[in-house]
Amino acid sequence: MQPGYWTNCSKAWTDPLSKKAAVWVVLFFGLITPVLANCDDRAVRIVEERQGEVIRLLTESDQLLDYTVTLNASLHNMGASRALPATVEVKGQKTVELVVLRIGDPHSAHYYQYQFQWKYGTRGGVPDDKAVYLLPYAPDERHILIQGYFGKFSHYAGSGNEYAYDWAMPVGTTVCAAREGVVVGVRQDSDAGGPYPAYFSCANYVVIRHSDGTYAEYLHLKHGGVRVALGATVQAGQPIGLSGNTGFTSQPHLHFAVFRLLDGMKHETLPVAIKTKAGTSSRLTQGQVY
Repeated sequence: MQPGYWTNCSKAWTDPLSKKAAVWVVLFFGLITPVLANCDDRAVRIVEERQGEVIRLLTESDQLLDYTVTLNASLHNMGASRALPATVEVKGQKTVELVVLRIGDPHSAHYYQYQFQWKYGTRGGVPDDKAVYLLPYAPDERHILIQGYFGKFSHYAGSGNEYAYDWAMPVGTTVCAAREGVVVGVRQDSDAGGPYPAYFSCANYVVIRHSDGTYAEYLHLKHGGVRVALGATVQAGQPIGLSGNTGFTSQPHLHFAVFRLLDGMKHETLPVAIKTKAGTSSRLTQGQVY
């Protein structure tokens, strides 16, 4: 399951007439308890542009083409150009405006505090019932399925991971696209992983958008293990990365799920049909080798 990230930022100007400013910024990721090197996934960032009495808050990313941002703000002596919280979908744009803040009385103190959460992917995908997926590795390989639909470790009901698969595989195994699509998300800078929720946001990944608007996520890739470029079109069976052990993981494996976003804070994994050596199956069995 993809992580959700909250960032909190506060800024204030206490002496607007003389242009002397007091500024403080607090950044935190609520799902990360210990400090983990090379772990925080900062794929999405907020850029602040100030022109006179106007502050524009923009979102941009070098790692994602498709993502959804939900932003909320607390304002003092300021107004917003849109109702908050606001959820904005980004599809392919480098920079997108989230909101414009305007100072009310320029002669009085003013400040703003904002939070934002992002998730890769967008809303509105309608699964193609006729789509059949390949196993996400080379056809001459066999791997044991260590967790299937509604698995007790991390795919339980309410986890957001209900319809996901985990295959055990040695670090460095070639991962292949299970269905054709466009690469809309990549990460390969993390070298951290472990069996604790503190590692939840440490996974490397490739995210692919399908023609029906759904997405597939391939998680826990090794450091430097992405083998496709952002924006590339890939075919089913094409190598896209190397498996690893990054993120929230108890052993080296590949996590695969097809999903769509429900809103800016939740995503829904979807059951899919997968073609195996024994035929097409709508539900693979945990503990079996495929």
